[in-house]
Amino acid sequence: MKKPAIKIEDLYRLKLVGDPQISPDADQVAFMVESMDKKDKTYYQNLWQVSSSGKNCRALTVGKRHDRLPRWAPDGRKLAFAGRRDVGDKKAPSDQIWLLSMAGGEARPLTRLPRGSISQMEWSPDGKFLAILFHPLGSEVKLDDDGKPEIPTSRRIKNIWFRLDGEGFFDSQRTHLWLVNARTGKARQLVDGDFPDTSFCWSPDSRRLAFISFRHADWEKRLEEQEIYTIDIAGDGSITTIKAPKGPKEGLAYSPDGSRLAYFGHQRPYEGWGAVGYLLNVIDAAGRNHRSFGADLDRTAIALTLGDITPSFTFEPPRWSQAGDKIYYRISRNGGQPLVVTDINNDATDFVTPEELVTINGSFDQQQAVHAFHGADLSHPDEICLLTMKTGKIRQLTKLNRSYVNSRDFKVAEEINFENNGQSLQGWVVKPQDFDLGNKYPLIMQIHGGPRGQYGRTFFHEMQALAAAGYVVVYTNPRGSQGYGEEFAASIAACWAEPTMADIMAAVDFLLEQGYIDEKRLGVTGGSYGGYMTNWIVTHTDRFKAACTQRCVSDLSSMFGNSDIGWDLALEFDGPPWKNREVYQKWSPITYIENCHTPLLIVHSENDLRCNVEQGDQMFTALKYLGRDVEYLRFPEEFHGLSRHGRPDRRVDRLQAIVDWFDKYLKN
Repeated sequence: MKKPAIKIEDLYRLKLVGDPQISPDADQVAFMVESMDKKDKTYYQNLWQVSSSGKNCRALTVGKRHDRLPRWAPDGRKLAFAGRRDVGDKKAPSDQIWLLSMAGGEARPLTRLPRGSISQMEWSPDGKFLAILFHPLGSEVKLDDDGKPEIPTSRRIKNIWFRLDGEGFFDSQRTHLWLVNARTGKARQLVDGDFPDTSFCWSPDSRRLAFISFRHADWEKRLEEQEIYTIDIAGDGSITTIKAPKGPKEGLAYSPDGSRLAYFGHQRPYEGWGAVGYLLNVIDAAGRNHRSFGADLDRTAIALTLGDITPSFTFEPPRWSQAGDKIYYRISRNGGQPLVVTDINNDATDFVTPEELVTINGSFDQQQAVHAFHGADLSHPDEICLLTMKTGKIRQLTKLNRSYVNSRDFKVAEEINFENNGQSLQGWVVKPQDFDLGNKYPLIMQIHGGPRGQYGRTFFHEMQALAAAGYVVVYTNPRGSQGYGEEFAASIAACWAEPTMADIMAAVDFLLEQGYIDEKRLGVTGGSYGGYMTNWIVTHTDRFKAACTQRCVSDLSSMFGNSDIGWDLALEFDGPPWKNREVYQKWSPITYIENCHTPLLIVHSENDLRCNVEQGDQMFTALKYLGRDVEYLRFPEEFHGLSRHGRPDRRVDRLQAIVDWFDKYLKN
């Protein structure tokens, strides 16, 4: 009996793994599993455990939970995690720290934190404390009977940065560093002030915490000027500034002897929107002898590989070797996301995992003999893997999605390499499961967002679902993407649409040359920057028979004021729109709207704060006014990331609408 093709509703069958944490003795790996509940129309997270041999994979927490951030105690006898469960006032659900004994028994709550959320949690090396980044819910926020924030009568706004996509409007509180007694659960706030703390690490002697924050005037317009600070938890609570060079900073790690700090960042703030690659940096704990490493790689030390089930834009700290002479971290490179190691004595960097492998995050055991990591693959959804450091051997520990993969018939994405005027380019093609080289197929071109992200070697449900509907799907990394060097990424600065469009059209031409694409049945779609490029393409060529623009940008001038971080466009376009209006107008698709004759489906989320729904409104109103073939699909309540983490039923509805739209125009 023939297996069925991948279906859109298969989203509900997927088990999404993440955050693997190996025990100090390397015997067990704890990790998070996220699933989508069709009836409840939501996501649930549970903690799981698998032995380092790959046996005894089982759930540690069960039910409709929101458990995450598993962290082993230094002695390996218990596991701490953050869980949002009912503790006390059910009208005010809050993240709490829970402890689970590895000897058996149920998890018990350690803390009674006020209403709020935990975004980072780490044990002190001596096991006496847990440090967390915690955001208390503002006292002005009122909750309804279901524990959800009520809509206020009004909002009084005084700061330029007053909202964030995925979170909504900021309340009166900031995210700060807190300390929790691991025995009593007593918690106290270590840092305050009207600015957020973003990441931290413990000193080896458990006496100090280093953290990244802003803590300077007008910081909201200086978002690439984070600083490193330290606080002595046993002292008077005074904060010391580490005098590191200016520039963005992410992730922190003390060296084994506590004399140095490693972090990611660069020393060229405000040179474009994500164009400058992050490097590994090391500085003395006293703020001297700063050095950067990895410039010769010309690849950024940020996880930027995009997907609909693979997490992107994840930050994890650098990992020092036991001897303190090497540092492990990940880079985004040519569609891969490998683990690399830099010898800081000679500035030599080697690949620890294969260059083409996509690894997302992970952890080492106490002896650094093995590394557990979240791994992606083109042939199946993400799973937890284990790397033996001595031999370099990699084993897949979990097979949570094996039964699903074995139940479906599909083609694994194929890598393509092509050129545009001498520029080498990379992409992937997914074909229908019954593909016949003798037939001609309709094509859907997918364009990624960012703009400075990268597609890579990951299982992409959306691409597979479109291919199962009878389309050849191509997705590429045109110029402007990260993963191919700074010059490649910066090539679209102040000219967002080119040379990207030329590279996209070169990919279409390459596939037409293969002989199995019908040139009269071409479709194009993309989200965010990909939506911008879709808008640009349909206003500059009639080559595509149908298009779908998602969470798009249509007018750069209005985006400056209506995006949650829109003022950053001044970095990309050499100033704000009132200083450089011609440039903003030149590179805005709405300027050329009269040229659009391609049937266009507009998909937008009404709570999208990154690319405001007004951007989709402009496209729809203008095209409707012009009498063009256009439809508008708006999703209430959803933020920018609908395709990645929107309500499951809305994700299904969105993808079905896209398939239906292309079927209408490309299959007749």
